[in-house]
Amino acid sequence: MGNAYSLMAATPSVSETLQQNRKIKGRVVDVNNEPMIGVSVLEKGTTNGVITDFDGNFTLDVRGNSAVLVCSYIGYITAEIQVGNQTDIYVQMSEDVKTIDEVVVIGYGTTTKKELTGSVTSIGRDDFKAGNISNPIQLLQGQIAGLNIARPDGADPTGGFEIQLRGLTTMKGGSGPLIVIDGVEGGNLANLNANDIESIDVLKDGSAAAIYGTRGTNGVILVTTRKGKPGHSLIEFSSYWTTQSVTRKPEFLSADEFRSTLKEYLPNQAATLDYGASTDWFDEVTRDTPLSQYYSLAASGGSEKLTYRGNISWHDDKGIVRNSGNKQLRMRFNVSQTALNDRLKLDYNISYSTAKKNFSGYEVMKQAVTRNPTEPVYDTEGRTPISGGYYYNDGPFKYYNPVAMQNESTNETLDHEFSGSVHASLKIIDPLKINALASLVETNTRNGYYQTQYYPIDFGTNGRATSTNSLSSSKQFEVNADFNHSFGDHKIQAIAGYSYYDYWNERYYGMNYGYDTDIFSFYNMGAGSALSAGKASLTSNKQSNKLISFFGRVMYNFSDKYLLSASVRYEGSSRFGANNKWGTFPAVSLGWRITQEEFMKKFRWLDDLKLRAGFGVTGNQDIDNYQSLSLLTFGSRFLYDGKWTSTVYPNSNPNPDLKWEKKEEFNVGLDFSVLKGRLIGTIDYYVRHTKDLLNSYTVPVPPNLYDTMFANVGQINNSGIEISLGASPVVTKDFTWNLNLTFARNTNKLASFSNNEYAMVQMNTGYFSEDLKTYTQRIVEDEPIGNFYGPKWLGFDANGDNIFEDLDDDGKLSDGDNQVIGNAYPDFTFSIQNSFSYKNFDLSFLFRGSVGNDVLNMSRLYYEGFSYFGSNNILKSTLDHPEYKGGAIYSSRFIEDGSFVKLDNLTLGYNVPLKGKVISKMRIYVTGQNLLTLTKYKGMDPEVHLAGLEPGIEWYTFYPRTKTYLLGLNITF
Repeated sequence: MGNAYSLMAATPSVSETLQQNRKIKGRVVDVNNEPMIGVSVLEKGTTNGVITDFDGNFTLDVRGNSAVLVCSYIGYITAEIQVGNQTDIYVQMSEDVKTIDEVVVIGYGTTTKKELTGSVTSIGRDDFKAGNISNPIQLLQGQIAGLNIARPDGADPTGGFEIQLRGLTTMKGGSGPLIVIDGVEGGNLANLNANDIESIDVLKDGSAAAIYGTRGTNGVILVTTRKGKPGHSLIEFSSYWTTQSVTRKPEFLSADEFRSTLKEYLPNQAATLDYGASTDWFDEVTRDTPLSQYYSLAASGGSEKLTYRGNISWHDDKGIVRNSGNKQLRMRFNVSQTALNDRLKLDYNISYSTAKKNFSGYEVMKQAVTRNPTEPVYDTEGRTPISGGYYYNDGPFKYYNPVAMQNESTNETLDHEFSGSVHASLKIIDPLKINALASLVETNTRNGYYQTQYYPIDFGTNGRATSTNSLSSSKQFEVNADFNHSFGDHKIQAIAGYSYYDYWNERYYGMNYGYDTDIFSFYNMGAGSALSAGKASLTSNKQSNKLISFFGRVMYNFSDKYLLSASVRYEGSSRFGANNKWGTFPAVSLGWRITQEEFMKKFRWLDDLKLRAGFGVTGNQDIDNYQSLSLLTFGSRFLYDGKWTSTVYPNSNPNPDLKWEKKEEFNVGLDFSVLKGRLIGTIDYYVRHTKDLLNSYTVPVPPNLYDTMFANVGQINNSGIEISLGASPVVTKDFTWNLNLTFARNTNKLASFSNNEYAMVQMNTGYFSEDLKTYTQRIVEDEPIGNFYGPKWLGFDANGDNIFEDLDDDGKLSDGDNQVIGNAYPDFTFSIQNSFSYKNFDLSFLFRGSVGNDVLNMSRLYYEGFSYFGSNNILKSTLDHPEYKGGAIYSSRFIEDGSFVKLDNLTLGYNVPLKGKVISKMRIYVTGQNLLTLTKYKGMDPEVHLAGLEPGIEWYTFYPRTKTYLLGLNITF
């Protein structure tokens, strides 16, 4: 037995033979038998692998005949090869066409990326940024070239966003893009949970957006929500917790600095203006580390005939300023069903959201940064019993204790929105189907405001309450026929349809004061004594508008090489005059996939190259209702026949010729993919002419009823270039690096805003209503919009007086010295996004920037100087020029370079490896938002108001910007 045992131990078994390491070699080629460089060749189940050389060759030691090789390369389908007894292996890899065949949502349908002829940018769930997302529009910030998103209210959780695509195109119309959520137009993204979104597609140029007619001028954002998938039911839980800190406090004098400055510059008033305390008013009205939280629970699944997905989420977003916050409950349920042997498909989408917003108020922050820091918060000596224990000063600081303003007032808004839609699609015959959509969206917004008897403004009113209630409803019905047929080298897609949109709004407002108790706040409006005294107020109104449209589009594809798309929309709007209710909005675009030509076959490194060109006409009907009519308003009352009778008079002129603004846009673009998708990119150049601008003009009375007329006059020209690049510099088994870059430049000019009937020499904007009473911007023909206009500041003289450039040589500061001293719009914007993954770890960060935009620093204009010192605190920078004793004068001194680079988002995540059957995925991540800002701007933040005719002005925006720190958890069961 011993000898036999030794013989068996010394002789290898068949199994052991199969597991012995041996060297193999091979070559990897594409479908054209061209060698593929840099293909990852890995022995499956191990970390043993190599990369193919310049000729596509590789050599690898493997563990016997049972080894399996995994060959992977970006843009290609992964191949697996059983080694067996082969020593020389030949691998042919097929291109993964999902990149160019990726589905892109366009108006009333879809197409593929390779067939796209308009300028459309798409981002999916994998592209979404992590973070404290109060509005899904934040997902797009820094991701799409030419789309500028600003949050001028700082980190206020109740604040909104300004969105501008490809520059300013209007004078008095709306400037934001149309939002379409699952086909329902006019959606509110703030009421949509970002976790419910599958993809977002942005129609940027006229040829893509013209299918939406009078609402397409400012672009269209198409949002597709997530649907359930057949198979095993999934439960997804997501949560994150955030806190924040102020990025930059306004640098006003501290209490000690205020005292020393009083003694030096106002020695005669130092004793009376020093109240003995040391109060940091900014700290008093802000939270140290507010904790916000978000929870989301979703369930999805279904069968081949019916799928579902439901989600409920709760978001408690606490602001850095006390009393500010936003609590949101959002629910959505999507069901998809097929019937009649899959010829009928039904989609049901239902959503409900409610938000409770608490406002701290603009005036609170303004008072907090400018109030005398030597005043105490509370009156410990009982000097003014009517103040409720707060320090009350009947001197220059009367009425403005910001802590009292916060504690003794309530400003609360409740928003409710219900949205329901049904989409049906019936296949009549194979190439033809009929689609129909019906939707209803109803909103109810109630704002309640209450000031107690101790509120430091309006002492003696014994409480003041206001209540505003707004109800609105929109109905949409659409039906279209969709034809899609391919034969030979030809592919035709055609659609023709009808759309009806009906909207109405009711608004009620009430005000009362003089309450016996503050207990009931604004919930007992009628209890105030002002009602019986005839001093309360009550108003109400109702408005409505309608749109009726007929639309069609034809898309033709010949041999995946030559592409054509043509569309038209004929639309009527109730907002315009009797002579111009209807308008026609055509568009046409062409595409040439150059890489499909025979002469391009030799360029193997070039995967796809497509040239696009398009022209489209869109409109803008985003104005107030009834602007084409003569509206009446109530005036004073008079005694007639023993009764008091109200007078009524016109406050607008009728204009039966009023019509939509019309934008004509030409766009040429280039899409390319290089090295099997390692580098992809898009370049677009556009020229826009927006005509028939809507604006108000002064007219004589008589013959007119009123002294202004709302009319269509003038033209704005825009042009620009946009570049988007995506690269995958490194792709290995364990490590990947993806890089995305965007660049956008836009220039605008007001070509005209006068004609033979209505004339305007210039338009002054950016008016200071306080003290200075001056305009800061001017719009004139043949110049860009956004120009700051005023005297050019040259410095101080020896006496501490301002020196200005004297253009008219009259020896004094006058209107003749005003000139262009800056422009609010940037020369260009950009973003750089990197994402890295190593095994189960991932790291991503996004920088975005703006270059060349100027900002008017209003805070410096008012508070950098001694004009208001003594009745206000002042900025520390005042002491940099102690020689200047003059008053505040608007000039180029306060126009600053607002260029910036921001580290907008930084996320580090870990995907937990799991082997259990209950939890299939778990991800933990940390995120920082707004972590770094590089700028020369001296104010709190260079991102100020962008939209409208007064861009680039910091209107006392003292609500602070914050850095946000987030810990998140995602679990899939």
